[in-house]
Amino acid sequence: MSSLLLIGGIAAGVGIAGKLISGGSGGKKRRAEQRNANAAFDKQMKGYESFDIQNTYSGIGNPGSNLTNFASGLSNPGANLTNFASGMQNTAVGATNFASQMENTAEDLTVNTQQADMVARQQQQGLSNTLGSMKGAAGSSGIASLAQAMAGQQSQNLQEASASSGQQESANAAMAAQQGARIQQSIAGESSMNQQMEIDQGSQNQIMAAQMASGNQQFGASMGNQNDILAAQMGQNNQQFGATMDFEGQMARAGGAQNQQQMQFDKQGNMLAMSAERKGAADAARAKSRENAASAFGDLTGFGSSVASDRKLKKNIKLIKKSSEGYNVYNFEYKDKKHGEGVFQGVMADEIPKEFTIKNSEGYSMVNYSNLDVEFKRI
Repeated sequence: MSSLLLIGGIAAGVGIAGKLISGGSGGKKRRAEQRNANAAFDKQMKGYESFDIQNTYSGIGNPGSNLTNFASGLSNPGANLTNFASGMQNTAVGATNFASQMENTAEDLTVNTQQADMVARQQQQGLSNTLGSMKGAAGSSGIASLAQAMAGQQSQNLQEASASSGQQESANAAMAAQQGARIQQSIAGESSMNQQMEIDQGSQNQIMAAQMASGNQQFGASMGNQNDILAAQMGQNNQQFGATMDFEGQMARAGGAQNQQQMQFDKQGNMLAMSAERKGAADAARAKSRENAASAFGDLTGFGSSVASDRKLKKNIKLIKKSSEGYNVYNFEYKDKKHGEGVFQGVMADEIPKEFTIKNSEGYSMVNYSNLDVEFKRI
């Protein structure tokens, strides 16, 4: 019976040793890995939580809000057109009345008596000569009677000569007057016709000049108006094109920034996931180690070996430092000498994670130091 108990005790001891070895082997590295994994996870989590997601489209302006109305400045080239017809002159105002300048060529006609006077003198001379030659032959009384008869005939001849000369002179004068009137009428008519032609031609020239000037002016005004409209349209088109290109450029930049931000956010998420995976693996390894250590620790306590770490069992407690993992390290003494005599160094069970502690049969907490970076010792 005793041999069976011995064998059972040896087997139990071997099992406990295996658990202790499994729980304690590589414990420092696992703790360091867990610390590093937790630190990396915390860092990535903070980065993930503080990631500033921005609306890259919020700053896009409206390039078309301040477009210039080029048509508003268009002028009216036809507003100040010159009325060329208003300056036309009446070419007939200074026309000469050539009929008023005509003279009466008959009003100053005179009777030409030179021929009649010459005939009369010739008749008188002949009569005188006749009377002188007949004076000796006829005697005084006969001469007187003959002279009287001859004088009467001579007077009649003179009157006839004078009348013939006057008629001829009057006919000549009438013909001259008629010819002069016809010449004046011809000159007046031709001068009036020439003046009328000149007036008509001048009026036509003015009308044609006014029409051509007005046409040129209207053409210039029309061309100026078309050029203004074309320039306004070109300016408007160029401005709209520039606004469209500006808006599309803003949209492209905002889209690129959005994609870049999404890529950074995805990267942050991936790094967080990788950190979480690393942390999970480290936590699992530590948990397994703790499980083995706790199991071995429980087995040890079952055999009566215990490390009492409950604060209620200690006195003269003094904090002396912190371990690399952040555990408080104290110097203390046990109140009951059965737990040990002298000054010891270790931790307080109430400050240690529960997975590293266990309650003994008396209800006091004990600590598994194999999972801590603190050594329990007497000093």
